[in-house]
Amino acid sequence: MEECYMKISVVIAYHDEKQYIKDCLASLAEQTFQDFEVILVCDGCEAPEEGIPETLNIVTVMQEEKGVAGARNAGIEKAQGEYVVFLDADDYLAEDTLEALAEKAEPETVVYISKTETWYSRKVYQDNGEKLDEQNDTNGDEGEETKVDPENPYEYLIANTKKWQNISTLGLLIPRRLLIENPIRFCEELEYDSDIPVLMEILAKAPKTVYQEKGTYIKRKHNDPINLPSLLQKKDATKKVAEAMKSYEMASRFVDKENGRAFHYRFAMCLVTMIAPFMIESKAAERKETAKELKQTLEILGKDGWAEIPLKHHPRKLIAYGLAGDADKIVKKTRNHARRQTLFRVCTSRAKCKRYLYEKVFSKMKMLDDMVIFESFFGKSYSDSPKYIFEYMNETYPGKYRYMWVNAGKKLNLPYPSKQMKRFSFKYFFYMARAKYIVFNGRQPQYFIKRKGNVFLETWHGTPLKKLVFDMEDVTTASPLYKEQFYIQTRSWDYLVAPNRFSEDVFRHAFMYDGKMLETGYPRNDILYCQDKEKRMREIKEELHLPQDKKIILYAPTWRDDEFYGHAKYKFTLQLDLAKMQKELGDEYIILLRTHYFIADVLDLSEYEGFAYNLSKYDDIARLYLISDVLITDYSSVFFDYANLRRPMLFFTYDLEKYRSVLRGFYIDVEEELPGPMLMTTDEVIGALQNIENVVTEYSDKYTAFCDKYCAWEDGTAAKKVVETVFSDKSNK
Repeated sequence: MEECYMKISVVIAYHDEKQYIKDCLASLAEQTFQDFEVILVCDGCEAPEEGIPETLNIVTVMQEEKGVAGARNAGIEKAQGEYVVFLDADDYLAEDTLEALAEKAEPETVVYISKTETWYSRKVYQDNGEKLDEQNDTNGDEGEETKVDPENPYEYLIANTKKWQNISTLGLLIPRRLLIENPIRFCEELEYDSDIPVLMEILAKAPKTVYQEKGTYIKRKHNDPINLPSLLQKKDATKKVAEAMKSYEMASRFVDKENGRAFHYRFAMCLVTMIAPFMIESKAAERKETAKELKQTLEILGKDGWAEIPLKHHPRKLIAYGLAGDADKIVKKTRNHARRQTLFRVCTSRAKCKRYLYEKVFSKMKMLDDMVIFESFFGKSYSDSPKYIFEYMNETYPGKYRYMWVNAGKKLNLPYPSKQMKRFSFKYFFYMARAKYIVFNGRQPQYFIKRKGNVFLETWHGTPLKKLVFDMEDVTTASPLYKEQFYIQTRSWDYLVAPNRFSEDVFRHAFMYDGKMLETGYPRNDILYCQDKEKRMREIKEELHLPQDKKIILYAPTWRDDEFYGHAKYKFTLQLDLAKMQKELGDEYIILLRTHYFIADVLDLSEYEGFAYNLSKYDDIARLYLISDVLITDYSSVFFDYANLRRPMLFFTYDLEKYRSVLRGFYIDVEEELPGPMLMTTDEVIGALQNIENVVTEYSDKYTAFCDKYCAWEDGTAAKKVVETVFSDKSNK
C-alpha cells in the first residue's frame, strides 16, 4: 500500500447537490481535528463553485456518472490517508467528530460513532435542530424498538437502524489498508443498497471494532422529495425490492451465526414493510417472479436458521410462506394483517373511525351537485374571500345552491341561510365526501379524496411576502413533510385565485401549480371598491361602537414567532407608546389594534379607553381597512390589500436590524418597495401622522408604482368573475 500522507481521507460522493454541499464542507472546515484531506468525487457533474472553504485540502475527482458506489470506489483509489471516512454530500458532521474518531484510531481498528437524523440545514440544526426534530418526528419503524449494545457493532449499526436501506458505512473510521488489501469495494450494480455488503464485509474482516461515544454523524433528510429526493425517497419500488434481496444475498457471505441475528432480523422487517406490500401492488407475473427470488434469498439461511431468529407471529408466517415460494399466501396474510390493524384502529380511535367512514363509505355515496362547502382559516372565522363569494352567490343565485360552512367549534354569524358543521366532526366528513363544490382559503386535509366531478376552488389568503413552500429552504414552522404534503394537496385544486401578476408567478413556482389560475383579484377586496363606501363605513363604526367624528389608525403588526415563554403561552410587548400617542393625537385620532389571535387576550388597553380598541378577534379585517384612514404595520402582508384604498401607510419597523435575516426570506425588497416611511420610534410615528399630507406627497410616485404592480387586477368585481367562471364552467357540469 502507498505511504499515508495524513491521518484521514474524507470521501464525498457528489452528484450536483449544490444546495447541500456548502453545509457539508463547512462542517469539515470547522473540525477541531485538521489532519485530513477531502476527496470530492464529482459523479457525472461539474464541481461545486460556491461555498468552498479555502482552508480545506480538497482533491477533486471528475468521473462519468457511476452512482454513489462508483464514486466511493474512486475515492478509495485516490485516498492517501491512513483511514477513510465516507460522508454524503447532503450530510454534515458535528465539529468534534473527526477528532473523536482519531482519538480511538488504532491499526486495523474500525471506529464507529452515533448517527442522528435531521430535516434542517446546519445553522438551524445548531440553533434549535434537536428540539425541532423531536417535535417533528416523522420516522416510521420497521418493527419494535430494540435495545442495543453500542459496543456490539452488529446490534448498533444494523439492529439500531429503522429501515434496511438505512444500514450504511457512513461515519465509520475505516483503515485504508483494510479496504485496499482485501480488497473491499462497493458493488456498482447496486444503486440503493451498496453499503450493506460492504459494511458486513468490513465488520467480518476487521480485527477489532471500537465504539466512540463522542462525535456525531448528522444525516440530513430532504424536505423536498418532489424536486430533490434522496436515494431513500426515490419512488423506485421494483428496483429497491430487487436490491434488498440482492444485497442480503451478497452480505450473507460475511455473516456468521453468532453475529447474524440482528442482520437477519432487519431483513425480516424489510420483508414485512417493503417486499410484501410491494407484492400486493404488483401484477401477477411480477408477483410470481418476486416470490421466486424471495424463496432463493430466504433459503440462504434456511428454515432451521430462520427458526432461531426472534420474530413475532406475522413476520414468521411471511418467512414461512416466502420459503415455500407462495406469493398468494404472502399477499393474503399481509392484507389480513393490515385489515386487523385497521379494524383495531377504527374501533379504538374516534378520529380513525371518521377517516375510515369518509374513505370507505361516504365517498362512495351519491355526490350532492348543489352543495357548496366554505371554509375560511380552518373554520376560525367568517371572513376572507370565501365570505365574499358566499355573499355574492346568495345575492345573485338565491335558492340555487345549498351551503355548508365549516367552523372550528364556535358557530359563525352568517347573513344568509346555510348549515354549519364543526371541522373534523362526523358531519364534516359526510359532507366533505359528497359536496360537489368546495371553496377554501387554506389547505384541505391531507387525506382529502378528489372524487370525479368534484370542483375545488382555492382562494388562498394573501399576496405572498414571505417565501412559500418550494421557495423555502428550511421548514421550521410546519411539518418537515410540508412540501410533499403541499404538492399532493395542490393536485386537487381545480382553480387558484391570484390577486395580481406577481402573485400568479409566485404561486406557479412556489406551489408548483400548473392548474387554472383565476386572474381576478381577491374577492375579499371587493368591499374596498364598493359604491356605498360612506354608508358602510358608518355602519361598521356603529357596529364596533366607534366614534364617527374621529380619524382611525389601524395598527396591524406581524406575529413574531419568538414571542412566547412556554408552550401555548404567548407574550407581546407593545412597542408603540399609546399614552404618548393619546396625548399628542387623541383629539383627532383613535387607534384600532389588530394583532395575531395568539396574543389577542394578552393586550390590556383599559387605561386607553376611548382611544385604543383591541379588535384582534374581529373576523373580517377588510372591514377594518375600509374604516381606517391610516395603516401602521411592519412586515405583515396586510399592506398589499390596504393599498387598494390608496390611503397612507406607515411602517413601524422598530426591530429592523433583528429582522434583516428574516427579510432575506421575503420576495420583495421592503426597504426599496414599501410605499411609506419606515419608522423606528413612537416619536417618528407621531411626527408622520401629524404631517401625513407631507408623507402622502413624498411617497406618491412610489405608491403609484406599488399599486400598479400589486393592485392592477382589483376593481371590486372579483367575486363576480370567480363565481361566473367556476360555477358556470361547462367542464364542471
